[in-house]
Amino acid sequence: MLPSRAAAGSAVLVNPLDNRSVTCLLPTPTLTRDESPVPLLRPHRATRLLVIDDDPAIARMLALVGEDQGYHMEVAADGAAGLALARGGDVDLVLLDLNLPGLPGLEVCRRLRAAGATMPILILSCERATVDAVVALEVGADDYIRKPFELRELIARINAHLRRAAYAEPITRPQRLQFPGLTIDVGRHEVARDGRLVALTPIEFRILSTLATQAACVVTRQQLIDQVWRRRDALGVRSLDAHLYRLRRKIEPHPGVPVYLHAVIGVGYRFEYRPEVAQRVG
Repeated sequence: MLPSRAAAGSAVLVNPLDNRSVTCLLPTPTLTRDESPVPLLRPHRATRLLVIDDDPAIARMLALVGEDQGYHMEVAADGAAGLALARGGDVDLVLLDLNLPGLPGLEVCRRLRAAGATMPILILSCERATVDAVVALEVGADDYIRKPFELRELIARINAHLRRAAYAEPITRPQRLQFPGLTIDVGRHEVARDGRLVALTPIEFRILSTLATQAACVVTRQQLIDQVWRRRDALGVRSLDAHLYRLRRKIEPHPGVPVYLHAVIGVGYRFEYRPEVAQRVG
C-alpha cells in the first residue's frame, strides 16, 4: 500500500491494485526529556526589564512580549523618565531607543554607565548607519538592534544578555585606589593625576579601573574586552588599542614611556607603578 496525506494523527494507505484505501490512526509519539522541544528561557524570578521608547505602539508591544516571557516590565516614554527609573530601581536590562524627546538615548546610556550601572543595555534604533552603532557601543551599550526586528531574535538576545549577567561573578572592588601620583575613585567615577582631575570617557574609566583593581597582574586582551565591552567581536578588539593610546596620553606623565599602563607583548596589559621609570623620565 502507498501512503497519502490525511489529518494529523492518521494516515491513509492506498492499495495500488484495486484503489481501495483504509485510514489508520497513528499513535501519538511520546517525547522523552531529551527529545522535548527547547522552550524559550523563562526566568525563575521577576526579572525587571525597562523599555525606554517614545513610540507607544513599540513600547506596548515590547511590554506584552516581555510579560509573556515572565518578566516584570517598566515603560518610560522619554529619556529623563527612563534614566530616573533605571537609577531608582533594580532593573536587570534596559531596552533603549536612541531618538528620544528631551534626553537622547546615547546620553541616557552614557549617564547610566558613568553612574556605575552594570545592567545590559540594548539599543533599539531605526538608524542604519554603522557609525551610530559604533558610537552607541563605545558609550557603553551592550548590543545594537536595528528596527524593524524579529521578535524571536530580540527575545533570544535579551535572554542571552541576562544569562551572561547572571553568571558573571561579582567582583569586589575597593572604592578608592591610590597610587603614587594617581588616584582612582571608583565610587565617584573620578581620576586625578597629581591632585588634578582627569576627564575620561566611560570606556576609558572602565579600562583603567579594570586594570588597576588587578594591579601587577596581566589581563589578557580578550579578558579586558569581555569585562569592559562585554562583547566578543572585532569591534572591541579594534577599539581597545585606540582607547589605551588615548588613556596613556591622559594619565601618563610621558605617554611614550609609560609609568602605569604596560603592554605585555602577545598577551595583554598590566597596570603597575614603576618608580624606576618615573625617576628616569622625571
